[in-house]
Amino acid sequence: MQFGEHLKEWRSHRRMSQLDLAVEAGISARHLSFLETGRSRPTEGMIVRLSSVLDIPARDQGMLFSAAGFRPRFATKPATALDRLPAVIAQAIRLILDRHDPYPGVVFDHEYNILAANAAFANLTGMAGVTVAPGDNFLDAYLGPTQLRSIIVNWQPSAADLVHRIRGEAWLQGPRSPLAKRIERIAEHPDILAALQAFPESERLPVLPIEMKIGAKRFSWITTLTSFGSVQDALVQGVMIESFFPADEETKNHFEKDETL
Repeated sequence: MQFGEHLKEWRSHRRMSQLDLAVEAGISARHLSFLETGRSRPTEGMIVRLSSVLDIPARDQGMLFSAAGFRPRFATKPATALDRLPAVIAQAIRLILDRHDPYPGVVFDHEYNILAANAAFANLTGMAGVTVAPGDNFLDAYLGPTQLRSIIVNWQPSAADLVHRIRGEAWLQGPRSPLAKRIERIAEHPDILAALQAFPESERLPVLPIEMKIGAKRFSWITTLTSFGSVQDALVQGVMIESFFPADEETKNHFEKDETL
């Protein structure tokens, strides 16, 4: 695709008219029209300006620079493993995971592929007889027909809320978001369709409550997502840390005492 085609696609995805974008970017609608049709060639500064208004992720900005004939300022591919991140970032993430023990923590990329997890997370998923390792996709594991859902007491409402949330994140990622394709594929599963029908709207809570039952024990968690990245580095942008926190004293005491199930 040419630069103008990419630009028009992003503008349409953000539901902006040419006039809206032109005003926000501080240029004339005529100039914007020329950029979209290829009659004008953008400068690097113009690409940065338009990308800022359209909130285009760094990895996609790199594609815009390439399409316009410039050397990309940012990488166009995110890291596929923790050790592929800048060393100082990887070290900081490992420190966060280690310090979060004895509670579970896991690191995702922008598509929810697992980059790393602490021992507590591995133990928690192992309780359900599921191995979730770096390279696996968390959405497939949690929303798909795996044994992991067998220990989630409130799986249906939490699954529906997760789908709602991921759809919003996928929209922000742009018109060609791989995350959008993944979540819509998952959402076609009958169990997910039933969950969405039962819970058609997200509760939009700042945390995601999860209730688990493993054997005779019940655990209650809230999870939070922390974005760990830079808008100027496609390797890091979109990296998230999901942290599990005990929501009741029983769960807190069990994991802090490192009891055996």
